[in-house]
Amino acid sequence: MEAASSYPERNLWAAARDALIWLSGPVSERGAARASRMALHMGGRVVHERRLAMREHPIGRRLLGERPDLCATLNDMQGLAAMPEGSLGRAFHTFMDHPETIPGYMLSGLIYKDDWFDSVPMDEELRWAFERWMQTHDLMHVVSGYGADLAGEGLNIYFSGGYNLALSWRATFWSPFGLAPRLMRPSVGQDAWHGYLREAWARGDAARRHLPFESVPWEELLPQPLGEARGALGLTPLADPAMNSAEWTDESFFTRKFLASNVDYESVQGVKAAVEAGVPVKDLMRADADIRSRVEKLARDGAEVDILIGALAV
Repeated sequence: MEAASSYPERNLWAAARDALIWLSGPVSERGAARASRMALHMGGRVVHERRLAMREHPIGRRLLGERPDLCATLNDMQGLAAMPEGSLGRAFHTFMDHPETIPGYMLSGLIYKDDWFDSVPMDEELRWAFERWMQTHDLMHVVSGYGADLAGEGLNIYFSGGYNLALSWRATFWSPFGLAPRLMRPSVGQDAWHGYLREAWARGDAARRHLPFESVPWEELLPQPLGEARGALGLTPLADPAMNSAEWTDESFFTRKFLASNVDYESVQGVKAAVEAGVPVKDLMRADADIRSRVEKLARDGAEVDILIGALAV
């Protein structure tokens, strides 16, 4: 007999609370820990319906049956580096290998802090699917072509609104996720900036109509040439191929006060070193602050995985 489906109820009050905390520092641990919570509180039954759509799609149905570990694949830096030159996997490796890149798995992994995610009523199939969806933030940057600078993050949010979340332009524009980019003031000017946001959403929406985000077999696309992988996703090219958001400056109060808060790069490097050594993200994030800090230091010093896992168990 098939196990009964369970999923979280929509809680807009909780989503609003999470949105305020997230907006106070989207790249801080306190703020980032609320992003996935917000998505679940806003989604409710919609999250379950996205899983049901996977069951109706031949690739999605296969993924649900096999349940591959995308997080392990994306954290295998040696495996990614060994993929063909010009492939999606190599491009992802280059993106992740930058010393100042804050890995998406570090931010999405914060959902495991305080055992909150484990307490959410959700059947195991949906829990696997939602965890898989959470792991794709950095992949979205690579396939969309939007950089990891602040303006690029804003564009990636709108791309993901159309693609990952299946939101309309209006819903993306007025959602808590869409608000932060609209408060940015990049040097291209507000009219051009909103045009770029609209294009990012439209590219995501077009890709979703071609191949739903939930049913993308990322493990099979990683070894393919980046251009072919983008084609498989139905991604349209940028209207302005020369666009480079990293060249835009934004000295607005909102950006300086909230989005450009100080980042503890020692912690970032420690998390990256530990995960790449083989420590599961969820185990690292579930540890209390002192233990996690000790494991991060050991990882930065080059400790082997058995020592790191032992330190987590203390």
